[in-house]
Amino acid sequence: MGSKFWAIMGAVFFATTAISAQTATKVACVGNSITYGYGLYGVTTYPQHLQQILGNEYEVKNFGNSGKMFHKGSNESYWSQAEFKEAYNYAPDIVIIELGTNDSKYFFSGDGTNYNYYFYGYKDISKEELVAEMTRDYEALIDTFAHQPQKPIIYATLQPYANHPHEGWFITDTAIVSTINPIIKSAANSKGVKLIDLRTLFNKTEWLQDDKVHPNATGAKELAQIIANAIQGKIPTVETSSSSVTTSVESSSSEAAESSSSSNQTAAIQGSLGFKNAKIYTRENFIFVENYAGKVSLFDLNGNLLKTEQSNGFLQIPVNPACRYIVKPR
Repeated sequence: MGSKFWAIMGAVFFATTAISAQTATKVACVGNSITYGYGLYGVTTYPQHLQQILGNEYEVKNFGNSGKMFHKGSNESYWSQAEFKEAYNYAPDIVIIELGTNDSKYFFSGDGTNYNYYFYGYKDISKEELVAEMTRDYEALIDTFAHQPQKPIIYATLQPYANHPHEGWFITDTAIVSTINPIIKSAANSKGVKLIDLRTLFNKTEWLQDDKVHPNATGAKELAQIIANAIQGKIPTVETSSSSVTTSVESSSSEAAESSSSSNQTAAIQGSLGFKNAKIYTRENFIFVENYAGKVSLFDLNGNLLKTEQSNGFLQIPVNPACRYIVKPR
């Protein structure tokens, strides 16, 4: 009787485990060496941390491949890797796309080189044509997963700080800020997917290895927490719908940039002074500053300084949606 009981209980356990695995939300971490876990050498990678944080209701798999790009024309294109096919066949419910750091190599401009030093056989293409082509490729990557029958939720990620121009890496943070992240944001906006701002949120140099590109053990855990918070709705992802109000601010402009939202749940910018070619806009309880690197200060209408934050090309500032603000560079 006892052995029969335990046999039944064992069968129930394994059946329950199988059902749980089948019903778990599948998360595909698509990416480059940051996702793969370059330099960690057995230490827990960000996808492994993500699994631990999300728990058994999720199944997280690492489809990272070091050195790979979202650009199809590259000899190091993610499109041609086994991990891309595996991620697709996994039929994920959630896709995290973390690619772009290596694509910055195209725009390296060191001594005796130009932007296309790393661009293999495409050296007859203009920079503008290259950017347009890369944007289409990122959009196509989004579409490849978005058109799957299970209709996964897709998160694109703005690339975090990375700078390693020497030793043949050709990775420069200026290229990430000026070219790669705008490509990613444009593609995400075009396709209406969620955008995780790693540029702002993954922001401590002590989270990086000595190469100033890859997360160290602490950084991998912090990166996983940021991704988990986005999935769980604990931090806002950057909405990319075309219904948002965007105001371009020219140099020394003192004109008000009012939000045209029909409700009082969106913060308003009363004035924005001293920015050149920056894009400043509001959405719900955030003020966004794009295409500006430097310190940004927020004031109330009485001129009281509320906060100062560092922008590395893209900044997301939480604010009270019922108030009006003045934004200035410092």
